[in-house]
Amino acid sequence: MKKNIIEIEDAHKKRKAKRAELAKQEKVQKRREKSLEKASRPKMSRGKKLIACGVVAIAVLIFVSSGYRIIDLNLNKNVYEKRYEEKLAEKARLEKVLDLIDDPDYVGQQARDRFHMLRDGEILYVFPEQEALEAQ
Repeated sequence: MKKNIIEIEDAHKKRKAKRAELAKQEKVQKRREKSLEKASRPKMSRGKKLIACGVVAIAVLIFVSSGYRIIDLNLNKNVYEKRYEEKLAEKARLEKVLDLIDDPDYVGQQARDRFHMLRDGEILYVFPEQEALEAQ
């Protein structure tokens, strides 16, 4: 009886070895098939490779230049927003001046300051030092 068990164990070992050998052969066969597939694929010619590289290089240049332009526009945006704010402040100031134009006191003050006009009975004193400073 013991002899039968040993023979069965040997049979199992032989079957395992046979399965392992078959698995190795399948792997080798798959590798061969893959290498044959690679070899049978049409290869890119040198000209096609150069064209593909050129297209990729142009795409990269376009991408980089677009990125540079976006950054430049963002920087300019801040400058123009600042100018816009300054223009809004100037507009508000000029609107205040426009509102004051109808005021007779403002008109009289501007006439005296800008054109050195005098009211009846006023005397204008001009000092030589002041004229030199105003001339500069």
